[in-house]
Amino acid sequence: MPRRPPTAVDQYEALATVLRLVRRNRARTRPELGAVALLGRTVISQRVEEAMELGLLEDADTGPSSGGRAPRRLRFRSEEGLVLSAVLGAAALDVAVTDLDGGVLEHRHLEWPVARGPEETLDFLDGQFAGLLKGCDAARLWAVVIGLPGPVEFATGRPSQPPIMPGWDGYDLRGRLQDRYGVPAWIDNDANLLALGEAWTTGLDDDRHMIYVKAGTGIGAGIVSGGRIHRGSKGSAGDIGHARVLEDSSVMCRCGRTGCLEALAGGWALARDAVTAVHEGRSRFLADIHRAAGEITPADIGLGAAAGDPWCLTAVARAGERIGSLMAALVNFYNPDCLVFGGGAVTGADTFLRVVDHTVRSRALPLASADLIVRASAAGETGGVVGGAHLAVEALLSADALAAWAPYGKPSAVEPARLVGGA
Repeated sequence: MPRRPPTAVDQYEALATVLRLVRRNRARTRPELGAVALLGRTVISQRVEEAMELGLLEDADTGPSSGGRAPRRLRFRSEEGLVLSAVLGAAALDVAVTDLDGGVLEHRHLEWPVARGPEETLDFLDGQFAGLLKGCDAARLWAVVIGLPGPVEFATGRPSQPPIMPGWDGYDLRGRLQDRYGVPAWIDNDANLLALGEAWTTGLDDDRHMIYVKAGTGIGAGIVSGGRIHRGSKGSAGDIGHARVLEDSSVMCRCGRTGCLEALAGGWALARDAVTAVHEGRSRFLADIHRAAGEITPADIGLGAAAGDPWCLTAVARAGERIGSLMAALVNFYNPDCLVFGGGAVTGADTFLRVVDHTVRSRALPLASADLIVRASAAGETGGVVGGAHLAVEALLSADALAAWAPYGKPSAVEPARLVGGA
């Protein structure tokens, strides 16, 4: 039974606004909330009281006085709930449990090939999630979020013809997770979650626009506009790794086509070319690594570039030019405020960023690139899982979701299917 009668829809809109402003530190006192949200004192007082009853806000220290009694600041109680978040790559994954503000309580980076399929992978994740929840109150779990290295139909939570994920196409990942954990689940592309994590970590304003490029084993992009991810009609927006950038190329991509950006500049492509370079005696640095380890990884090429190995420097610069050339077209089309690169050891290299920056500015329109910022990611290795947590919490604190679960006290008290709307 509901703990109190549901309030009107417009009151849930006001409640969502109050929670969003406090959570994002845009307004911390009741007078600030009224000024920013353009809501009356009575409405603000009622909505703050309701948020406190839900355990989401509490009074903290006092703010500056404007002449009378100093107002009390409000604090968002991020400890009220937990989110399980995982981001899968081609050969490894990150798992974490976070609070409602994306604060990472525990994080693990583990080797795991996504090609082992959904059943084995989800069984493995179940074990990891169980370990992360040890010592936590499982009743506080609000949501589960998974990021995948391929296109996802966001509305259904199903992978959509992912090139490097055999057995995953159309798999009901959301249904599996919601049945297992009894809370709403969101499934998204990994680059989208990385982009969200970057936006939250750096405090990207809602009127700013960003393209986050994940250039790891594969290549993908997340597009943030107005504080939201642009996914397209089927979830394939940002899948730049399989854009054809070299018409006369015979290099085969993992998707089965030729001339794809990923097949020429992705991490797996660099590692492939590095083995050839070792056999041809063109890199002593990589030859030593290959002799000791029996393989070469993209991270090894990044280390070689940092050490000044000529072949590695050339390979990183060539990848930067190819990626930068495509990004120049996207800068003209989308006109972002910043291009952010992450996802691999190569993308943070000075050589890579310099070449990308030069290529974009020399090929994009001057108006589109004049104030453009090109930089490495600041979110670190937990950016994706943090982005996943924010995706879920923002959705659960929307007006529609609050109207569904607030009368019952917590999200897990209602059917998950009622809460997994857009985000």
